[in-house]
Amino acid sequence: MQAKIPAYQRVYNALKARILEGDYGVGELLPSEPELERQFGVSRTTVRKAVENLSREGFVLAQQGRGTVVLDFSTRQNLNEVTSISETLERKGFTVVPKSMYIDRIEASQKLARELEVAPGATLIRIQRIQLADGKPIAIMHNYLRAEAVPGIERHSGKFHRLYDFLETEYGIVIDSAYDRITAKSASFSEAEMLQVPVGTALIYLIRNCYSAGKPVCADHCSIIGGRYDFEIRMHGRYRKPL
Repeated sequence: MQAKIPAYQRVYNALKARILEGDYGVGELLPSEPELERQFGVSRTTVRKAVENLSREGFVLAQQGRGTVVLDFSTRQNLNEVTSISETLERKGFTVVPKSMYIDRIEASQKLARELEVAPGATLIRIQRIQLADGKPIAIMHNYLRAEAVPGIERHSGKFHRLYDFLETEYGIVIDSAYDRITAKSASFSEAEMLQVPVGTALIYLIRNCYSAGKPVCADHCSIIGGRYDFEIRMHGRYRKPL
């Protein structure tokens, strides 16, 4: 017998879904407490607990005398530390799982050979995934690794969703630095189908080279829905041209 969902969780789930789907836009106010009580047929205590959970996760902010305003909830990745897309989403409160995963072996192209510092034609492991956040596609991910560093990885297909953690626990590979190149692109037909968005939707295209003790470990090529993910960069100091 399935456990009954608490009333506050039901209200929280419904409000979060409306925010993510754009029914309540950034900067807009949620309905008042009495209106939410009426809509869901619950007590004020239940409504407040649901809204408190939304506030804790950064979706809304209760403002004295104004109401509860919807915040910019897009996931931000801090580029001052090496965190995967999955880790960033989970820190924001999303449940992250792969919709599908396929691991195979390919020959390194000239481009991948440069990224991973191997000879063109060398054998690489390719991991292809569609990543879901709260059940909705958010990213198409292609990860390329040196085959000799991850023997037997094919048998783990579908058994992990945070690659960096998996590499550390299964193979002792600790990623300690990364180099990112971030551009914009429009979703092609195949990308739109996989991400369940219209063709031409703005995507973030991330190419990342990961290193462990100065040695290339993996190359990540990811297409991410731009409206649900952004990057946060903190900068210090100011470049001054020599006189």
